Amino acid sequence: MYRPTTKNEWWFGGTLFLQGILVTLLEVYILLQWQSWVNPNITQVPVSYILPIGMGILVFAGVYEAILCLDAFHHKNNISLVAICTSNVCIVVYAVMQYLKMRETVQSLRYGKDGMGHPLADSSRDIWASLRPAELAVPIILSACSLFIIPIAYRLHKDYAWAIYKSIHGSSLLRFRYLAYEVYIVLIKFDFFFLVGFIVQYDLVDVHFIEPEYSLTMALIPVALCVMLFGIYCVKSELKLGMLLVIVFLLALIAYLLSRIIVLCGHTLRARTAGKEMMLLFAAIALILTVFTTACAIQCIVNFGHGLKKVTRGEDRWPQSYAFHTLSGPPSPDFKDRERRCIID
Repeated sequence: MYRPTTKNEWWFGGTLFLQGILVTLLEVYILLQWQSWVNPNITQVPVSYILPIGMGILVFAGVYEAILCLDAFHHKNNISLVAICTSNVCIVVYAVMQYLKMRETVQSLRYGKDGMGHPLADSSRDIWASLRPAELAVPIILSACSLFIIPIAYRLHKDYAWAIYKSIHGSSLLRFRYLAYEVYIVLIKFDFFFLVGFIVQYDLVDVHFIEPEYSLTMALIPVALCVMLFGIYCVKSELKLGMLLVIVFLLALIAYLLSRIIVLCGHTLRARTAGKEMMLLFAAIALILTVFTTACAIQCIVNFGHGLKKVTRGEDRWPQSYAFHTLSGPPSPDFKDRERRCIID
């Protein structure tokens, strides 16, 4: 596993790691308070799944961003740094929506009863007084970390510019082709994250274990993971047939996401499902990312056979590190001017 080597990498990765730890601890506290308040029959109500699902998504986001952060350091990928910052902002929006939804959910469940007349929760206890500080702290922490990592990402971008320039030998045409490759790799990874976030919410809250839709929808997660890994392998190996199969899956995914958005925004019972806004957030982002991923995949196929394979497979890179501080000799006097000319992302 790659570890940060520069000061900026440690600050960027350390901030994401600290964010993940704090958010996880807060979400565990919220879940424990919730479990002590509700009764076992709460599982009969789909809205009760919002809190554990929200916890799972936020924890998964922290772990996934940490992994992609190390991957970005290892490959000196500027696009990935931008994507991490952007996705963190999206998670802030989700955390705010979760806060508002939880406030509404607690109020509706406090005096709620199941079909047999049994209470769903302890009505004598005001659980929101215990949950509110932690629920409010989550988006605050995420916002503060987002504001902190954005300028660090910019500094890392400057650090990686010369490395990418050396990797493509200063060719402007190869630079464009490499940029399409970089964007495709980043998009397909983040598309998987937002797709998983949508499927988990939609399947547990909206579908709510109705077969066969529940199993078929949940099966999309391992299929999407396999397609993501296969798509990365194909673009690095320049396998046209494999990339065409990936594009077919992406087009099918676009159709699926559009159909789910239409269902959630329609005038059916599902349009009034609990947590619809949070589902639509993830579905819309996943749809946008899938469309751009498809376009980049097509561009990558066009670029096959034009000398990019050695760069993408690491056959034509520096043997140790791309970072400036690893250069064996002192920088030349025109280093700063050359650095400005080499910024390509």
